Order: sequence, then structure tokens, then C-alpha cells
Amino acid sequence: MNTSLISAWGLVALIGLTLAGCEAAEESAQKLTEKAEQAVQELAREAVSDTVNAFNEQVDQVQQSANELLGKPKGEAAEDQPERDAEAPRAESSEGVET
Repeated sequence: MNTSLISAWGLVALIGLTLAGCEAAEESAQKLTEKAEQAVQELAREAVSDTVNAFNEQVDQVQQSANELLGKPKGEAAEDQPERDAEAPRAESSEGVET
């Protein structure tokens, strides 16, 4: 009977250690998942920012071409630029990209 009691306690200890190891593995997996999510969000922000910047450059080129076709002097075309520059930081600083 003494060996049964020792075996039972050994089994309980083994189960306890296994559960502790599983909990540590779960916590580690959660931390890794959080870091991966943050990295994906940062990449998404950078991609959106790059896309907005490229789009703004294309709009600038189209505006410049349109102004040249309409025969507007470059001084008038430059007056439109500050308005769009004021809008650009709002688009880039948008927080909370959801995935």
C-alpha cells in the first residue's frame, strides 16, 4: 500500500508539472501573438502611409499637368498646394488600423 501512495503522489506531481508547463507555453504563445499583431499593425500603417503618399504625388502630377494644359502660371498652381498639405498629416496619423 505504501508503494501505491508513493505512485499516486508521483502521478499528481507529474500532472502538476505538466499543467504548469502548459500554462507557461500558453503565456508564451499569447505574448508571441501580441507581438505579431503589433508588427502587422505597424506594417499596415506603413503601407497605408506609403499608398497615401504615392497617391498624393500622382494627384500633384495630374494637377500640374492640368494647370499646364489650362495655361495657368505656376504661381496659381502653388496656391492650391498648402490646402492639400494641411490635409495629408490627418490621413497619415490615423490610428487604430483594425485587422
